[in-house]
Amino acid sequence: EITPEGLKPTSEVDVGKSITSITGQRLNYIVITLLSVAVVFLLIDIYVIGEPPPSAEVAEGRRSIAVLPFVDHSAAEEDAAFLADGIHAELLTRLAKIGELRVISRTSVMQYRDTTKNLRQIGGELGIGSILEGGVQRAGDTIRVNVQLIDAQTDEHLWAESYDRELSAANIFGIQNEVTESIAAALHATLSSDEEDRISAVPTEDIEALEAYFVGKQLVEQRNAEQIANSMEYFERAIEIDPEFAAAYAGLAEAWLELPTYSPSADPYLVRTESARAAERAVELDPESPAALAVLGWHRLLHQYDWGGADDAFQAALEIEATHVNALHWRSHLLAWQGRFEEAIELAERAVESDPLSMLMQVNLAYIHTDAGHWDIATELGNAVLERSPGANQMGNLWMAHLRANQAEDAAAQLKDWAAMTGRSIEAAQELGAEFIRFEQTGEPISLSQDLIERLELGVSELPQIHASLGDAEQAIAALQRAHLARTGSRNLLSMKINPSYDFIRDDPRFIELLEQIGLAD
Repeated sequence: EITPEGLKPTSEVDVGKSITSITGQRLNYIVITLLSVAVVFLLIDIYVIGEPPPSAEVAEGRRSIAVLPFVDHSAAEEDAAFLADGIHAELLTRLAKIGELRVISRTSVMQYRDTTKNLRQIGGELGIGSILEGGVQRAGDTIRVNVQLIDAQTDEHLWAESYDRELSAANIFGIQNEVTESIAAALHATLSSDEEDRISAVPTEDIEALEAYFVGKQLVEQRNAEQIANSMEYFERAIEIDPEFAAAYAGLAEAWLELPTYSPSADPYLVRTESARAAERAVELDPESPAALAVLGWHRLLHQYDWGGADDAFQAALEIEATHVNALHWRSHLLAWQGRFEEAIELAERAVESDPLSMLMQVNLAYIHTDAGHWDIATELGNAVLERSPGANQMGNLWMAHLRANQAEDAAAQLKDWAAMTGRSIEAAQELGAEFIRFEQTGEPISLSQDLIERLELGVSELPQIHASLGDAEQAIAALQRAHLARTGSRNLLSMKINPSYDFIRDDPRFIELLEQIGLAD
């Protein structure tokens, strides 16, 4: 015990003379004061000083982000997986509208579903600095969304949150809005007022319409005729439930525009009229939707030959979302067909950067180099795609590219592989390949038989290039005229201005008239 004479054992101090209560009270005051000071310093550190901001280099690197596929934690709810994927896709869309962020597109990140790779590996493969992981759990009328933002280089957790809400369209969009704003804050990205308005938008207030739209989007992404046709039913259902749902109209327009690529027998009239109806309505309902603007631009180009109107729509989409893959992809074609190759290649490369694992964007880059006459680059890129993921579209692009480059033997070999891959007659493909080689050797024009056309199931889109590559001027011009009248969006028609296969008929008045009719005359 402390006494006026100093420290003494408590047993030696007279209780009547003890000053323990006084010293104890003083000690309490001292402890309380020290604790108060400590609390003040702690609060200042958290709320005033906070974590030291990352260096400019680190902050910039972190603003490139990949959102990995959300895990569905639901027990047995119908369409719960579609809901998880739909929330993931919509969140990507909102993040991509923030100009200071570089967001990897959905096609690439979906390849990491159920991956065993660690975050550093994923970050290295995608060339990004941050990764968002998340999960969705649906139980009856409630939904839980868990998300965490991680530095891809250091595994440092930058932010995490959990949201428990009643299941409704408004709440789903509300969660996505909160997540988007929190990610922007964690990555030190500044939002403009326009960006804040766009990411806080509520496209529909009907949960059934939203769920139908989510299913439709995931079906159309599978890029085959059956699933694209199925996607239309879901988009139509979403529109029937909510006629003001702009995103559903944009999805429907994209499905119609993509259908002819995967289903050559698609009715050109239906494709043209239905894509127009949906695209125009989408932009009418939401003039600032990049998806709506992009499909409107593609429709204007393919079906109306409205080069200026199409480019205006593409550029408007890219002003809102600089990494919108469809707008980058489709505008790169427009520029290439006009002969603006340097700009076209730059856009195609940006599309690959935004969606680095997408085979479609790799194929597109090879196609743009073909348009530019970069035969070696186009062939190298095309073969690399085939090695990674054999596909009929790229195989078709390759043999057409070899025809443009006057490489008949290579074209014949690829044509045979393409016929085998698409279930066409291999014998007929060999016969046509032999005709290409014979024309290259002799220079004598060759007339393609109707029998061979039918056996190979060649359509209005392929025939202009084939007739031109056989030196048949009359049939080449006739095929171009048929493609123009059908308005199928034939790339062999739209590439008339820059396709060297047509050089031998370039001075023909009928060819010149066609160039004027499709808006490509100088």
